[in-house]
Amino acid sequence: MIRLDVWLTLPTGESIKAGTLVVADSDTARGGRLQGQFRYTPEYLKHPEAFPLDPLNLPLSAETFDANRPRAGVHGVFEDSLPDDWGRKLMIRHYKLSRGEQSVPDLLRLLGKKGLGALSYEEKGSPGPETTSVSSQHLQELALLVEKFELEPAAAADDELSLLFQAGSSPGGARPKALVEDENASYLAKFASARDQMDVVSLEAAAMEVGRRAGIDTAETRLKQLGTMRKCLLVKRFDINAAGGRNHLVSMQTLLKADDYYNASYRDLAEVIRHISSQPVHDLQRLYRQMVFNTMIGNTDDHLKNFLMLHDDTGWRLSPAFDLIPNIGFDREHVLLKCQC
Repeated sequence: MIRLDVWLTLPTGESIKAGTLVVADSDTARGGRLQGQFRYTPEYLKHPEAFPLDPLNLPLSAETFDANRPRAGVHGVFEDSLPDDWGRKLMIRHYKLSRGEQSVPDLLRLLGKKGLGALSYEEKGSPGPETTSVSSQHLQELALLVEKFELEPAAAADDELSLLFQAGSSPGGARPKALVEDENASYLAKFASARDQMDVVSLEAAAMEVGRRAGIDTAETRLKQLGTMRKCLLVKRFDINAAGGRNHLVSMQTLLKADDYYNASYRDLAEVIRHISSQPVHDLQRLYRQMVFNTMIGNTDDHLKNFLMLHDDTGWRLSPAFDLIPNIGFDREHVLLKCQC
């Protein structure tokens, strides 16, 4: 059994224990199904700043909530803390995880305080792993390590990849990324892939800039040249505020209880916004503008993980737009326009 305390860092910077997550050992007789539960702490329920971690599926209540997600074993809001393809590969390599050690609860235990968003995870009675930030001065070195890890993962020694493990275990998505910071802010650094057939980094930088000029509320970005051959896109993190506190994030996939990224439409996203946004009219206008923009630039990979609801001092609102990029050479049918019924 895995038992984890779930901590929430508020926008003020205060960290409070929000609840406890318990996942039973996998049921090998039923294909490895996982059964997990979550319960808020009484202290959190009484806290004046308390809010539901998932406003549609985990309301503020003293009851015990069953996850009812046999593959993951935890509610979607907790799996949102984990990276997807790229970051999970790094975690698996870093911790030398066998296939049986790669479950979502196991990965959350290892993730600790290093996830995006406002949640962190600690084993009961443990202070949790310490986090050490990586300076943006190491971007060129990280770009070289990304290339080596992609092309020759077996040839790279663990100590050689230590900086990449430190900076790159948290971001989601399939493309290479890392978390860095400078004296002004924290960033998600997005690098070129060794498999790119074009300058995808510059293409995304241009699409984000065009989005801003088109009136899209986008995450702040900056294209940075790394020597003569490489570059990266720095995306300012909107889960960290100016005071150093955190803004909680929940994906639309979690809010809709969707089985995968691709099983919904923009209409479904609009319904979520109507139900939970503290400024629904404004957010619905933003969603519509982003839908039109995605269509115009050919950003067909507009899936549910690329839309987040953010909780800050004002309540719930649609997060700034990110991952705006034309999918040149890929499926031209938009994910969220496939089903409008």
